[in-house]
Amino acid sequence: MKNLTKILILSLLMACLLIPGMDAASSAGVSSAPADTTGTPPQEASVYIMEAKDAVAATNWTGALLITTRGVAWYPENSDLLCLQGYTYRKVGQYQKSVDIVSRAIPLDPKPVRYANRGYGYLALGNNFLALADADAGIALDATYPVNWGIRALALQGMGRNAESLGAVDKAIYLAPESAHYWHVKGRILAAGGDCAGAAAALEKSMAFDANYVLAWPGFGSASENLASLNATCSAAHASSPQATAKSSLGWLAVIGVIGAVIATGMRK
Repeated sequence: MKNLTKILILSLLMACLLIPGMDAASSAGVSSAPADTTGTPPQEASVYIMEAKDAVAATNWTGALLITTRGVAWYPENSDLLCLQGYTYRKVGQYQKSVDIVSRAIPLDPKPVRYANRGYGYLALGNNFLALADADAGIALDATYPVNWGIRALALQGMGRNAESLGAVDKAIYLAPESAHYWHVKGRILAAGGDCAGAAAALEKSMAFDANYVLAWPGFGSASENLASLNATCSAAHASSPQATAKSSLGWLAVIGVIGAVIATGMRK
């Protein structure tokens, strides 16, 4: 208990004294590992898993890392603990570390959720090819699990394969029609294809379901941010389009015509 108390106190101090640019994961990873794991584990792996899931549900990423790091130290081949730890590292922006940890878990117990976990990490790293491979591996195990369809959609969109990407995200939406994330993904894909109206409708639908859902990774960008960017881009494109320019020219010609008519009337008087 004394060691655990010291660990928690040190963790709290580190959380308060984080250097700018140093994330919570770094401090949690340093301070949370037990000094000695040669004896009897203080609790079962299932307890660490339950506590970590509670921390994740509360978006308490530092707490989740503290718990999973302690748990993995005692149970280094527990795939659930490894995946929870990898998932949490992704949520705090340590994408490569997340991928490396989940890669240890997959051979121990390959499941669709594990491929999805790593697939999102690859997407965050910008590696669309490996993300697509993980999505397809997960789909091969269970085609009714929607997360891998969403990952497949993002990976294909990243490769410029928008038509296939839309097909994949529509499959995810079919399996989970009220998911804010999949409507968000669809909005991004439609925006990339230049469909301003369709993208705006999808992003608005995402926000209606859950405007504050936890993003796949910190740099993903919220639906509201994407919608604001879309509106600005589409408005600028519309203003500079040939049709808009023609309408503007016709408008000025109409004004000039009115002025000319007024002048001519005055001269006749």
